[in-house]
Amino acid sequence: MAELNCPLCGSPVRVPKVEVNERYFCKKCHTPFFMNKSRELLIGEPPPVEEEVARLKQELQERMRRVPVGRIAAGLGALIVVCWGLYYLMGPTPRIEGPAEKAARALAADDLAYLKSIAASGTADDLVRWYEEVHSRLLRARENWHGRDEIAEVHVGQVDPAQGKGSVEVSVHPAAIGSTRDVSIADPAAATAAAATPFEVETVWVLDRWGHWRLDGHETYARARPTS
Repeated sequence: MAELNCPLCGSPVRVPKVEVNERYFCKKCHTPFFMNKSRELLIGEPPPVEEEVARLKQELQERMRRVPVGRIAAGLGALIVVCWGLYYLMGPTPRIEGPAEKAARALAADDLAYLKSIAASGTADDLVRWYEEVHSRLLRARENWHGRDEIAEVHVGQVDPAQGKGSVEVSVHPAAIGSTRDVSIADPAAATAAAATPFEVETVWVLDRWGHWRLDGHETYARARPTS
């Protein structure tokens, strides 16, 4: 584990690994932040891959304008851009576990802003409705956990990269679930929390045109709504 300090409140934030343009979240002040290429911690969301690609392409075009043999350089630049695009379009499909684990941690941290940022195109509104539905259920479940530390886990269901779809079950539960330590005498409420039922919800994911897994707010909300 590594430790960073929140750029807003200075609180320590423990992370598995420090990476550039990786999103981190301060549990004390609820501020999202990231580390840029200069190893500086900045408040806000890391730049999307699409913006980084556009920036690199623009820089490449500006450099090509200053090269005397403009046509040859432009051709080489275009070839690089095409090869880079083919790598993203035809390269190996990224695993769904990583995005799903980040979404699970965001749900457990009540971070709706992050969940909206990873919503599939055109499904953000349904994702907000889904969050309001399942978050109220999570709050009711937490009433029986008596303030214990929580664990957010994911269980991958069916994944079809060819169709660009996958399903993942998210589970949030007290860290004490499964413990064999007898705490009933010292703290009866803690014993009840240890046996509490975990909160579980199914999420549906789709691949975007860049090959990134996005949370399908429409389908996820449809599966979370109670049936008559």
